[in-house]
Amino acid sequence: MSSSLDRIDLKILQTLQDQGRITNKELAEKVNLSPSACHQRLQKLIDDEWLTSFHGVINIDRLCAPVQCIATIALGNHSPDAFRFLEKRVESMPEALEAYTVSGSCDFIVRFACAHMTRYMTLTNSLIQECPEIDTISTHVIMKQSKRFSRYPLDDLMDFNAYR
Repeated sequence: MSSSLDRIDLKILQTLQDQGRITNKELAEKVNLSPSACHQRLQKLIDDEWLTSFHGVINIDRLCAPVQCIATIALGNHSPDAFRFLEKRVESMPEALEAYTVSGSCDFIVRFACAHMTRYMTLTNSLIQECPEIDTISTHVIMKQSKRFSRYPLDDLMDFNAYR
């Protein structure tokens, strides 16, 4: 952990994870700062990239019924160029929601959301055609999301209590 964060900064981060729509006045009260001092700290956390975004989480199942898949991709060639090409190609796909370079039996894990399975098949076929280094793509269709990401467990990941 960086020494540039103190217990107040960590409390701000923790509070914003729990209540992203909190007003600056309410946040200031929770972390025992004046609203102007709280705003300055919050702006510094944003400027220093401790906070990377604020966004609303859409209930996609109410909006539409996308086909969601997790693809595991294994490369036959582990050259840096092969990894970079696939990373850039996946980055350019709006339907690719998340992507991870991993160790183990595959090299990438990508989560997709597509309007139809035919669109997913078109995407993976184009990946195979454009990236001959791909050895296999295994698709796992998501039937139901059992747990959604909501926050990092800062208390468990670091000695948060030492900063309270």
